[in-house]
Amino acid sequence: MRGLAAVFGLIALPALAAPDYSDGISGQEAAELVQIALLDAGITDAVPMVSIRPFPACPVTPEVSPHQGSWSTAALTCPSGAGWTRGVRTRAGIAPDTVSRDAAGPGTTQQTQGPLMVAMARTMQRGDMITAGDVVLLPRGDRSALDTFARIEDVVGRRLKVSLGADQLLMTRHLDPDWAVRSGMPIALMISVGSFNVIASGEALTDGRVGDVIELRNLSSQKIVKGVVTGDNQVSLGPNIN
Repeated sequence: MRGLAAVFGLIALPALAAPDYSDGISGQEAAELVQIALLDAGITDAVPMVSIRPFPACPVTPEVSPHQGSWSTAALTCPSGAGWTRGVRTRAGIAPDTVSRDAAGPGTTQQTQGPLMVAMARTMQRGDMITAGDVVLLPRGDRSALDTFARIEDVVGRRLKVSLGADQLLMTRHLDPDWAVRSGMPIALMISVGSFNVIASGEALTDGRVGDVIELRNLSSQKIVKGVVTGDNQVSLGPNIN
């Protein structure tokens, strides 16, 4: 038996391949990295949110740390290359409608600070598009709830109209209008001909939200006409649109 042990001791076990994040990090991979860090920190009751959008590439394994000292949001950081940091929500230790934060520093009493509102997880510039990892839910405190957002999904995909800093509450006035159609983008034209509906290709000439009447170009006839925005990149043409 001792001889067999010696023989097995000479056999090198194959090394596990290191994860490769050079082509980007999926939401599931990011959540797994955060889950490992949470378990290492002794936190077992938190479930990281799986982002629907991928994270940027990183030549090494990203580092995970609590965002501003709180594991309610984890900071996923690529320390190499261009470097970047994204927030991943975990809701660790947060009640459904309230949150406790030691805002004044060590030794102070934690206080309930009201319902959670969408806030910036990092500094972003005017024109940047918001992803799920760019925002977090923070307590409103004594700040006004007017024109704020309670759900992260309501702001994902929107563009900033102004530059904002980390922890700043996101408000309607900070965002570009929620355009369903953007000028210069291809659109699907729904044309009603009697009892038939025909779909044609077009190009939007102005921005528009659902319900807006916009100018567009019918790419088949090259005519400029007007239509009603009915959905994302969809416009309906009818006989009574002026």
